[in-house]
Amino acid sequence: MEPMTKVSSALDELPRTQLLRVALETMHVGHLLDRALMPQLFFATESFSAVDQVAIDEWMGASPVYTGRMRRLMRIEGDSVPAIVKALQLDCGFPHQYMDVGWTMIDDASCEFFLRSCGALLDVEPYGEERVRGMCHTIEDPTFDATAYATNPRARIRPLHRPPRVPADRLPHCHWTIRIDPANDPVGPAKNTLAVAALPLAKIVNERAPEHDEGWTNYARDVDPGFKLGMLSSATLAAVAREFQLQEHLLSASAEMALVERVGRDKARAVLLQQWGAVGWRASERLAAALGIASGGADAVAQALRLHAILPPGFSRDVRVGGDTVTLRLEPQSAGLLDPEHPGWLGLAARGEGLGIETAAQGVDPRARLESIALRAGGIDAELSVRASAEPARMPKAATFMSASTATTFVFDTSAARLGS
Repeated sequence: MEPMTKVSSALDELPRTQLLRVALETMHVGHLLDRALMPQLFFATESFSAVDQVAIDEWMGASPVYTGRMRRLMRIEGDSVPAIVKALQLDCGFPHQYMDVGWTMIDDASCEFFLRSCGALLDVEPYGEERVRGMCHTIEDPTFDATAYATNPRARIRPLHRPPRVPADRLPHCHWTIRIDPANDPVGPAKNTLAVAALPLAKIVNERAPEHDEGWTNYARDVDPGFKLGMLSSATLAAVAREFQLQEHLLSASAEMALVERVGRDKARAVLLQQWGAVGWRASERLAAALGIASGGADAVAQALRLHAILPPGFSRDVRVGGDTVTLRLEPQSAGLLDPEHPGWLGLAARGEGLGIETAAQGVDPRARLESIALRAGGIDAELSVRASAEPARMPKAATFMSASTATTFVFDTSAARLGS
């Protein structure tokens, strides 16, 4: 067995108030992914059907894999409906507040949940009933079940009501049941799930730092319908945030597999590169605001790169500042993480692509430029400049398209009551 590099995490070094905000932002990146990807896919295919089918395969391929990881980290045991609910409460597909979910627990075999407000619905409603049905029917039916059968293959998630909303201002936005019926035929893995599970990325070790404060260290307890990230201890919260990063990178890997089937490898990678760059910029804008580092400069860029979800998990991050230069060194836990054929954003970085790293810097300071990126001595080395005299870069077109999305502009309520702190 090859030696494993210990992965350090700047998340563990954050003051708790900042950690809570960064964890929320990291979870929220799960909804920036498709806001960046799907417009590019539509431009490549001119097909809303292709957009829907890629979204289905993307989430069905990745969510059972990352659900299993989160269950292990948080000691979510058993195959009951409460176990399904706990995993959903820690899923980047259900980012807190943006997807304002309420839970009604009934018993071990059934519950209901409802969305007081669904940011994703508010994104698609302006485009008409067809797009609402595409998301709330075509996509949700198989992807909800895929997440549930990661815990119990006889579980089903079914609507009591869902959009299109009648009347147009109906609340809650939707209402669902989760039920386990022994008479249901067990549902097996989706076509890409086993391939995603076999990736080096899916096997990285998420080592928790020593506990140093109060809070939950696991979810081996009854479901709390009002669960919030602030209920977790700091070390556990940092580990959960790293899992959110992993969830998003597994989704990018699953998305590439789905894209290749429909548009071929070269076009798939071109679309994925645009997604990486767009999310890099937009997530950095949000991260900088959450950290209060909107003034820019090399130190601000370095602080964002230490925490940014766009960089691959499973790597230690050594980020240093010298004058107007920021150097980044990424060292992997295992050599397989540097496989240039690895799907997703990880493969882009392993092939020497640097767009996501550059835009992650430019979302903090548009004067930043990626000067070099290279694979060297078993890791990835990148150098960026942040010169006061540099012309500010323009936001990538793929990122500008995200301006119409509520996920880009959504503002979290960071009061203690809302965070659970």
